[in-house]
Amino acid sequence: MAEPSLPELFQAQVARTPHAVAVHSGGRELDYAGLNRRANLLAHQLLARGIGPEDVVGVRIPRSADLLVALLGVLKAGAAYVPVDSDCPAGRLAYIVEDTGLELMLVPDAGAGDETGAEGGPRTLAVPAVVAASEAAGAPAHDPTDADRPAPLTARTLAYVIYTSGSTGRPKGVTVQHDTLLRYLEFARAAYPSLAEGALLHSPVAFDLTVTALYGPLLLGGQVRVGSLDREPEPGTAAGRPGFVKATPSHLPLLTALPSSLSPTGELVVGGEMLIGDVVDRWRRTHPGATVVNEYGPTEATVGCCVFSIGPDDPIEPGATPIGRPTPGTELHVLDERLNPVPPGTEGELYIAGGQVARGYLGRPALTAERFVAAPGGGRMYRTGDIARMRPDGHLEYLGRTDDQVKIRGYRIELGEVTSVVAARPGVRQAAVIAREDRSGDRYLAGYVVPEDGASVDPDRLREAVARVLPAYMVPASVVVVGELPLTSNGKLDKDALPEPPAEDAVVGDEPETEAEARLCALFAEILGLPAVYLDDDFFGRGGDSLRAARLANKARKAGWTFGLRDVLELRTPRALAAHAPDAVTEGAVS
Repeated sequence: MAEPSLPELFQAQVARTPHAVAVHSGGRELDYAGLNRRANLLAHQLLARGIGPEDVVGVRIPRSADLLVALLGVLKAGAAYVPVDSDCPAGRLAYIVEDTGLELMLVPDAGAGDETGAEGGPRTLAVPAVVAASEAAGAPAHDPTDADRPAPLTARTLAYVIYTSGSTGRPKGVTVQHDTLLRYLEFARAAYPSLAEGALLHSPVAFDLTVTALYGPLLLGGQVRVGSLDREPEPGTAAGRPGFVKATPSHLPLLTALPSSLSPTGELVVGGEMLIGDVVDRWRRTHPGATVVNEYGPTEATVGCCVFSIGPDDPIEPGATPIGRPTPGTELHVLDERLNPVPPGTEGELYIAGGQVARGYLGRPALTAERFVAAPGGGRMYRTGDIARMRPDGHLEYLGRTDDQVKIRGYRIELGEVTSVVAARPGVRQAAVIAREDRSGDRYLAGYVVPEDGASVDPDRLREAVARVLPAYMVPASVVVVGELPLTSNGKLDKDALPEPPAEDAVVGDEPETEAEARLCALFAEILGLPAVYLDDDFFGRGGDSLRAARLANKARKAGWTFGLRDVLELRTPRALAAHAPDAVTEGAVS
């Protein structure tokens, strides 16, 4: 192929730095030569099974060195990978398997190395086991070429399929080719030099934001550092700070609360939802040397296609941060309903054209034709559904959506998909799902159901049923049973008239006996937005999550307590935390 493929670019880096550490995970390190050899062994096993270009292979492996072996092995074989999160609900997994026609799923060792799949499901192949067996048998370990593949690997060959929420109730698979993936990575290598200093791999592989931290370091001789942003670093974590971290704006409070060893020295790239300047300012006060980049881009435009950079000495604008200017080779158009350009300062729908536009939706030609339309100057452009406007300085501003798509903690959610799943539950006659904000400004999903005549709907059981079909981030945080759904004068759902979910009723528990316990109960209630919290109330059972846990740890630290985020995640109650670190106040009985 005229353009080098991702495997070829990685192999060139292997030749330059064979003994440099490529990945650090769980206290173990794997160098470039070792990673390449393992990926080659796996690739040849896939090729021996007849897998090659335009075939798809599922990958359901937690963040680890084995995950990188699996992804590179699939790409070296010329096939495309379909990433699936380890906690993907069975119903959603079954849909993805059926929609893609998956016949093989790569998995960790977990007793799934015999290639036998569940009835009607794909065969499974345990990556560590097959690599070890291939090594022991002296199987081929050279870099695969087109001579090994059943068909040539070209620039237009499929690289991966990532599923996003779908408005019709069915998730849709976005198909991304090698050429569009490489154009993004070429931009990232040039724009984010700190990738060479190592990147923190903390987000799900089924979230295309993760692509940057997966491949960016491996094309620059950097290190992929497997970690997490929902707790302090575990023992065995790579020493020092990563050069590069990519996260969602919702992660910034976590990064602010967590030890500085998780924050980058070079670039912090944020994307996935609107970035507010005040949030950036709070993080940068303790990390003044890093550059913050607001990177915009739907999955259909291959990770990121528009950026706004805030250097260490640049002022931070209050309110929403602009999404900036397009990446090289990308064209951004703000158009009216007739696809005519609107003047600067005027709102319009954002369309993306150029070299990063994805192939389309897997097996959905009608939807592909609807969303990927002809560009004015030729070629195709993707209709984002995002409302934007051009500022006088040439930077784009993101203003909102034209439809019912929402972003919560960076995840793209079609409310229609969640609504259809809720409405399909037994005993439900009508359903609606909307995004609301709690007292602290965090967005969450709220569901509303009208029972069928004579039926009774239990909100907790309904949420449990939905969780068996949808990922956790798509399950409504609360469900309210109503007599009817309010409508506007033109017959549409009146979202403003839907009642706010009531505060969760908690069983009255033990009252605090010491000042430390009392202050912790009050702090729990403040963070959770509840009228009262008792000594043995579980933080997560009362509606907490990792972001609120970070706020709790941060506020507690400022008040003088010595416990951190990991303690909140593990101890969970005011009583346990007060016993663990009672030193914020002078002990004494509460009068």
